[in-house]
Amino acid sequence: LKKEKSISFKIIYEDDQGNPALSVSSVNKLINVDKVPIIIGGAMSSTAEPIIPIIEKKHIVLISPTATKPSLTENTKYFFRLWPSDNYDGRIMAEVAYNKLKLRKIAILYVNVSYGLGIAEVFKREFESIGGNIVAYESYPENATNFHTQIEKIRVTNPEAVYIPGYVKEIGNLLKQSKELAFTPLFIGVNSLYDPTLINTAGISAEGAIFTYPTYDQNSIEPVTEIFVKSFNRKYGVNPDAFSAQGYDSIKIVTLGIKLGKGVSSDQIRDGLHLIDEYEGPGGKIKFENNGDVKKPLRLLIIKNNSFVPFE
Repeated sequence: LKKEKSISFKIIYEDDQGNPALSVSSVNKLINVDKVPIIIGGAMSSTAEPIIPIIEKKHIVLISPTATKPSLTENTKYFFRLWPSDNYDGRIMAEVAYNKLKLRKIAILYVNVSYGLGIAEVFKREFESIGGNIVAYESYPENATNFHTQIEKIRVTNPEAVYIPGYVKEIGNLLKQSKELAFTPLFIGVNSLYDPTLINTAGISAEGAIFTYPTYDQNSIEPVTEIFVKSFNRKYGVNPDAFSAQGYDSIKIVTLGIKLGKGVSSDQIRDGLHLIDEYEGPGGKIKFENNGDVKKPLRLLIIKNNSFVPFE
């Protein structure tokens, strides 16, 4: 086989600190000062949303490793994401809840930011469309520490389960306080539950929670994952999580886009990304829809004995 020519990058770092305003100023600097043709960033839906109009106007490719709000890909030709949108995630969990877990009465308690609201709306719509009943629909502000009011509002509706799309920093306390208040329905959620800090905060309160997660598995024997995990561990001294895998795949995807697009201009890279038949990295198999959404399988995990294990 003919050896492919290697591609070298100059990487310029900017930190938006999860702040939408800083995201805008960082992207403007990267485009106007550094003249980059492609940006990997907008990791959160709230930081990706305000910069998409900028990259669209300037014709600069933006790849988000983890932004999930469905509407992000509605009116853009230059935005791509490597994490399935909430439309997909919410639909899959709604179907699992109804068909596999046989749940009929579910309450929703979500973090009141773009991410939480977006996935909560999708889950509600999809669960109700197949015959399920959403008996409560409550939210809490980001960085909340007390959830007693929301728990009591939900308790009186007597749900079989509570769907909790949110961030692990709040969910740990939410689960712990629910246990303390003797409110112990099945909790179902999203990928943010896959975090050791959840176990540290919630302890036994997290036992039995079920959630969706990308196919990345640091213990996989697939060669592409084994090589990645060993290399990452050798360099940083810890095993990579799914977000590390997303970052790795982002660079690989950029390289593939350049090769298939036969150039380094934004338009060539964009065209190359659409030509990807199927890339398989540690984060899973990737192929883009016409609108920049990713086709990518999800799996179900459950918390058992302070560990994250596949849900059978």
